[in-house]
Amino acid sequence: MYITFKPRAFISLLVSTWLLFTSFNVTASSLDDYLGHVKSLTAVFAQYVFNESTQEPEESAGEIFVLSPDKFRLDYTKPYKQVYVADGERLWSYDEDLEQVTVKKQQGLLANSPAIILGNPSELSQAYVVQAQGKKHNIDWFHLTPKNPDSQFDHVRLGFTGKNLYVMELYDSFGQRTQLKFSQLQYNPSISSDKFTFTPPDGVDVIGDVMSDDSGTP
Repeated sequence: MYITFKPRAFISLLVSTWLLFTSFNVTASSLDDYLGHVKSLTAVFAQYVFNESTQEPEESAGEIFVLSPDKFRLDYTKPYKQVYVADGERLWSYDEDLEQVTVKKQQGLLANSPAIILGNPSELSQAYVVQAQGKKHNIDWFHLTPKNPDSQFDHVRLGFTGKNLYVMELYDSFGQRTQLKFSQLQYNPSISSDKFTFTPPDGVDVIGDVMSDDSGTP
């Protein structure tokens, strides 16, 4: 991993982005007005990681593909090629430079992260305080604060321009801010199922849970 924040937090960030679109049907603070209709999504994103110890943020970029209810793909193209594919059962993480694939079950990955709250409308008000912050510089902001003191993030901010999600920010307890800015956003496009299927390239190391069923067949 070339991103400086902790792997668990990084995966939570990715899953948070996915779940933000796949099952957001809440009515709190009118968030449903923005994302309640979204069943699939594609976008180009730029990611910035800000640390108190550094003046310049770490930058990366790529594309995101989302299909409700449980599939997403992130293709990082800058500064290194990395691929993350959630196929509905597992999250595949491929680092081309390291020639390594890591596999994790999606279900366990969602526990105790903001992702499960953003993706589960029935639990949103129980676990997060949601505040509409109004418009600033033509961006409509929402502030989400976790009620659980053990949350990986201090708070989350969502910014919309018009009806489109423009920026997502996650703040952790160490003073680090991770920001995703979206462009070329398309709501409800047709996406090929091939986008959410991952086959490890020949010759790479595969680490983790690669079994597809109880029979032990990969």
